[in-house]
Amino acid sequence: MENLNTLNTSVNVKIKDKEYKLKLYDNQTAKDFLTLLPLTVNMNDLNRNEKYYNLSKNLTTKTENIGSIKTGDFLLYGNNCIVLFYESFRTSYSYTRLGYIENTEGLKEALGRGNIEITFTVN
Repeated sequence: MENLNTLNTSVNVKIKDKEYKLKLYDNQTAKDFLTLLPLTVNMNDLNRNEKYYNLSKNLTTKTENIGSIKTGDFLLYGNNCIVLFYESFRTSYSYTRLGYIENTEGLKEALGRGNIEITFTVN
């Protein structure tokens, strides 16, 4: 299993008027993601449990079948699709771990239904 230590860098995630702290795992994928910041994206909804966006650049991958998703998980699907989950559930899909939202209170409500603009910035 991958080392799940986190980087000292904290990322601010702005969704409408709410802000969340994103902790990134200490892996090459998260470091690749950091080089793209600041980043504002229009994320699409999928299955009423996640928001996703296809980056224009591929990131380093280390996919694993993680088994279950937790609310606030921030993962990479394939080599360029960032995914922010707002529901917990079991999955058979494989992802590369990027990080997680520290305080998920109100996250589902903030993300709402449909597409949403999200801004990622380094603190």
